[in-house]
Amino acid sequence: MLGLIGFAVAVHPASNAQRVLFVVALGLGLVSDVFLMLPRDLFLPGLVAALVEHVFYIAGFRVRDFDLVWFAGAALVAVLSVIAFLPPILRALRRSHASLVIPVIVYVAIFVFMVANAGGTRSLMALAGALLFFYSDAILAWNRFVSPIRYGRVVNIVPYHLGQALLVLSLVS
Repeated sequence: MLGLIGFAVAVHPASNAQRVLFVVALGLGLVSDVFLMLPRDLFLPGLVAALVEHVFYIAGFRVRDFDLVWFAGAALVAVLSVIAFLPPILRALRRSHASLVIPVIVYVAIFVFMVANAGGTRSLMALAGALLFFYSDAILAWNRFVSPIRYGRVVNIVPYHLGQALLVLSLVS
């Protein structure tokens, strides 16, 4: 994440305002990552930091040209993805971490809006990055709350960092 922050600061972006918003988002992502890595359970603070990260990404996407058709298409993909993965995660949360159900629903709603806004930029790089990031979080939640996934940490972290890298690269496109 530090490397991505450094790259975002170093590149010549299409929009300086978007770069500033993305650097803040990446910093919040780093904070979220630290919360999720610590030995004690700081999932909720990590979730909140990631939620605010998405708000900054949304703001960054909105400083660019916006296309409602692309926004709607990306929103549809994100909503269909949520329909596929969220119900088992919510069932598992209700059984073992009921206090996280509402925060996770709010988080997912904001994340869907972030993916839709990435699509609204008409940047395939931004949309691919947002979707990889989105799916990495679904994998994280599944691995943590539903059922362990073989090599779950790697299966989670690779799309996460690829997604973040594509979001940063979208600054120059």
